[in-house]
Amino acid sequence: MNDLLDDAVQYFKGKKVYNQLFLEFRKKFESLGRIGGTIKLDTFEEIELEPIALFFGTTVNALLNKNVLSLNDFECSLQQTKFEEIGLHMLLEAYFDEKVESKKSMKEAWIVKEDSQLEKLSEEYSSMASYFLYLHGRSRDSGWIIKMIFEAEFLLSVNYLAKALNELPVDYERLPFFSQRISGNPHTFDLSTVTGKLWIHLLHFKQNGGGPPPTNVEAINDLLLTVRLLRDDITNFVSFANLLGKKDGCFHPVWQAATTTRSVVNIPLRELLKIEQVLSSHDSENIYVVENSGVFSALLDEVPDIPLICTHGQFKLAGLRLIDLLVESGYILHYAGDFDPEGLSMAVRLLQRHPRNVKLWRMDIESYELSKPCVELEERLNKLEGIKHPSLLDLAMRIMQTGKAGYQEALLEVMIADIRMN
Repeated sequence: MNDLLDDAVQYFKGKKVYNQLFLEFRKKFESLGRIGGTIKLDTFEEIELEPIALFFGTTVNALLNKNVLSLNDFECSLQQTKFEEIGLHMLLEAYFDEKVESKKSMKEAWIVKEDSQLEKLSEEYSSMASYFLYLHGRSRDSGWIIKMIFEAEFLLSVNYLAKALNELPVDYERLPFFSQRISGNPHTFDLSTVTGKLWIHLLHFKQNGGGPPPTNVEAINDLLLTVRLLRDDITNFVSFANLLGKKDGCFHPVWQAATTTRSVVNIPLRELLKIEQVLSSHDSENIYVVENSGVFSALLDEVPDIPLICTHGQFKLAGLRLIDLLVESGYILHYAGDFDPEGLSMAVRLLQRHPRNVKLWRMDIESYELSKPCVELEERLNKLEGIKHPSLLDLAMRIMQTGKAGYQEALLEVMIADIRMN
């Protein structure tokens, strides 16, 4: 049989056209997982078809008229030759000198190999065993990881990740210094690196049991903070007025002096992390939060003793940290944002973070109309389709109807009146 197979391979390799034909046969077999189906002949030159026509005992014109060639017909014709004991699948494997398998079987074999690798890693890094078990499930968020589990870079990253889990900081530590301590390189855990992305994915799994990790910078910072890692604790800041911070049961002197002198404080995350409790300088349970620094300053001009926070646009970790501390103290936060996709998205985020303690302030259809919206949202408009929170759904639909954004500045007088009434 081996001699006969060698003769068959030699015969078909002697006709150049069979290389192209057998490549097409191979693709069809890999697709179907069996000998079957047809291939088209329109990619073959007429002169190339002559050996094939001769093999079938027909004419080139007859082949051209059909324009397709059946794999089963070829195998039947093969069995009418001296190679009758050889099947087409056997011939293809001998011709290409390698196994010819269906894509399904190749995929199944590869999955077995991947699972074996994950099991091996679980045994080697026991602290990450549950994580590798999660990767076994091949969820959408882990597909990119599975693709590289045999790569040297991934294996090095896993070594760093395991060491990082075992040597998490006891006190707050800045990410570059943590990275230097774990790997000798302060940039190993940068978010742009494979190790940095894997670290965020791993931490998210540890905290939430799976699912897509955060992509928003402040959400990532928040996640890192759960293991006492800091990315930026200086330029990450929030502004406030008339709040009192406590540390070790005593009022912080800087916060106390700012309240006494009615001064605004721009506090970086570095200093905020030292505070254990935050209270209002008022007896009222109400705290006001705005995103716009101009509105923040104008409100203080008119009501200088108001407990007020300014997030300066999208929430930074410092702002979220301050809000969390106020919620822990039992305060009600009244949030006012712009009437645009970004403003509504921020409101949703805050409502979801603290559903019982956050109330919307002047974020309704009546206030939207009062703001006299005139700025066309254009391509940003479709972002409002993602606003599903029941407290903002009607407002989002109204903004989509008009296609225009409104802003806090136009509501300053009514906002001042609201504060004075409370």
